[in-house]
Amino acid sequence: MKKVLTLLSALIFSLTAMAQTGVETGTPYGKGNDSIECAKNIAFYKTYAKSENYVDAYTFWKRVYDNCPGATKDTYIIGANILKYNIENAKTAEERQKWIDELMTMYDVRIKYFGDDPKTGKDYVLGNKAADYINYMGAETDYVKIYDWLVDVVNEKKENTDPLTLSYFTFASMVKMMQDDSYKEQYINEHLMVDGFYNKKIEEAMAAGNNAVAETYQSFKQTGEDNFAASGAASCEVMEKIYAPKIAEHKTDKAYLESTIALFKSVGCTESPVYFSLSENLYNIEPTAEAALGIAGKAYKEKNFDRAENYYKQAIELSDDPSAQADAYYLLAVMSYNRGNYTTARTNANKAMQLKSNFGAPLLLIAQMYAASARNIFPDDPVKQRVVYCLVVDKCERARAIDPSISAEANRLIGTYRQHFPSKEDVFMHPDLQEGGSFTVGGWIGETTTIRVSQ
Repeated sequence: MKKVLTLLSALIFSLTAMAQTGVETGTPYGKGNDSIECAKNIAFYKTYAKSENYVDAYTFWKRVYDNCPGATKDTYIIGANILKYNIENAKTAEERQKWIDELMTMYDVRIKYFGDDPKTGKDYVLGNKAADYINYMGAETDYVKIYDWLVDVVNEKKENTDPLTLSYFTFASMVKMMQDDSYKEQYINEHLMVDGFYNKKIEEAMAAGNNAVAETYQSFKQTGEDNFAASGAASCEVMEKIYAPKIAEHKTDKAYLESTIALFKSVGCTESPVYFSLSENLYNIEPTAEAALGIAGKAYKEKNFDRAENYYKQAIELSDDPSAQADAYYLLAVMSYNRGNYTTARTNANKAMQLKSNFGAPLLLIAQMYAASARNIFPDDPVKQRVVYCLVVDKCERARAIDPSISAEANRLIGTYRQHFPSKEDVFMHPDLQEGGSFTVGGWIGETTTIRVSQ
């Protein structure tokens, strides 16, 4: 009998030793009976979760999560749904926060076991963690905490970081800057870094013919640029303070100069002396359209119009982007307008619109030239001078129709110019004019409009 008991004890000890959890053994399912239990619990929580019975699913999910966390990635995918259900159905604020904390911890555990997944690895998981944290914490979101979660993985994976994660990273960096002014330069540099990552992925996607991926990254890029413009970090004063001391240090660094010039341009600091210096340095390394525009802007500001015109034309020749060429033609038109050379200004304005069909600013410029010419074209006929403003308003209305971005300025000009329309009495007393009839404005303008009267 004693021998039997000894053998039974040994058998029990052996079975116990064989039954070990995945956490204890470092294996996905564990060993012995525990591996069987793990598989059963996985089947149970999946069945309950599939029918959206998250209350019962949690019991079996928790056993898997605690004892064999490396068994399957589904533990974390389905687990997120289970924990979100618990958050949304919590009875008290304390209980809700407990479930939020468990959800956040679950993402960290997923990284431990599945962080090397090539498609949904550490960066992807952290992006989802940040998204859920923001969603459930709302106004109490700690963006510095999010920044700390994401900064290392962004620096590690660079352009290969999940784009959603990059987006949350730059937003957190921005909020961190807004809470502490001393982080302005850091935020600007991180914005530039991530914007460069987006550009690289867009180029790769376009080269591969994957337009959908390119559009996705372009969307994230645009959101980042919109946030940057609205952040207040990159005022011209701040930009100059940060980048002026670095001009000499980076005067031969082409990549640095290109990205910094683009940054100055994106926030409208193209009248800055720093922008001009950066442009000249870049042009000395390699003539580019952006650099030529910067030099032209400096020359124009210094009233060196011949030099400005030369560099505006170089910018057009160096660029293969119709939109950028259109911008350069428009700047040439503005320069000619300010010098009183309306014919040349209109020619360049029309070239700008040919290259960019939805470009309203050149039409507004033409409208202003026509308004300024009314008296000279009809020096002896005040009524016909006033009819010219009908054509002026035509141009403003057309500009507003094709380019919503200039609607406010177009509406302002329309309101001003309509006040110059002839009155009914003016037209009635003028034998060759009729309300609603056509009228050709001669001289250098040479266009036809419909006669309208002031109300």
